[in-house]
Amino acid sequence: MDKKIQLSVILTNAPGQLSKLCDVLKASSVNILAMSIQNAKDSVKELYNMREKTGRRIALAESYRGILKDSSDYSLIRLLVDKPTEAEKALVKADHLVEKEQVLVFRLVNQPGMLGQVAKRLGEANVNIDYIYGSAMEDVKESIFVVHIAETDFDRVKDSLKDL
Repeated sequence: MDKKIQLSVILTNAPGQLSKLCDVLKASSVNILAMSIQNAKDSVKELYNMREKTGRRIALAESYRGILKDSSDYSLIRLLVDKPTEAEKALVKADHLVEKEQVLVFRLVNQPGMLGQVAKRLGEANVNIDYIYGSAMEDVKESIFVVHIAETDFDRVKDSLKDL
């Protein structure tokens, strides 16, 4: 497990935008190690549906419809890159909105149950997982997972996760 910097970028949800972002990173010799793309509209729709099912919906449906309309124009890109400082500079110079935050990065043996072990240990430490994304090919020995938890929990979980 390592602490790394993740960059989050808001992109216009339109054909060719991801290609342009990749070109910016390539021009700065920045390699993408992991990436997650989430359409903002889908995220808002999921939130609305979840709040409806749990009975916690407070805002009027019209408010959600307005937010859905606005959010359909954007996607949230989460990037783990080999050179986050250079990537941030290049993306800002190219007029992208960029946020950075610390995440935990795990290289796990690529076998059933490994991610479950991480989740179990975090749960036992009473640490909530905000989101996870990762990747592996079925014929490789290792997988990579990016885990976002509250930064205040990093040091608390370090010992319980060090052997993974």
